[in-house]
Amino acid sequence: MQKFIVAIDAFSEKSGHLLALLPLALVLTQFIVVLMVYVFSSGSIQLQESLQYINALMFLGGAGYTAVRGEHVRVDIFYAKMTTRGKAIVNFWGTLLLLVPFLVLFWVSTLPYVTGSWAIMETSTETSGLPYVYILKSTLLLFAFTLSLHAVADLLRHGRTMLKG
Repeated sequence: MQKFIVAIDAFSEKSGHLLALLPLALVLTQFIVVLMVYVFSSGSIQLQESLQYINALMFLGGAGYTAVRGEHVRVDIFYAKMTTRGKAIVNFWGTLLLLVPFLVLFWVSTLPYVTGSWAIMETSTETSGLPYVYILKSTLLLFAFTLSLHAVADLLRHGRTMLKG
């Protein structure tokens, strides 16, 4: 079980390090867009739309990494003073009662949305826009996948800590 948890955490860490390059890509792309518009008086709708793709991949793809690092928002009025076992209890039940139902609802509502987009190979509404809207929508599944992996690892990790006493 420990190997499984470590493997999930390692996957989240590696994907997070890879996705850490995206803010630079976002800034450079935005710089090019601004340069093209204000210096060269031309523009590219595809380049402008690519900002959405980068942003979606950066935030939705990085959710699992953020969670495994404990960088998500936490209101810890009482949590900070708890024992390791107390924190494990809060994390286990919080994951089971809050995160897991959210993920189930998210998967159920997102799968038809994304598969419908893939079925028609959805493209941009702009004539010269990017023809890959179905890939953009797939980042929602990436979000659900990485967060689901994290939830499984957390349930195993915190469940084990709770049972150890």
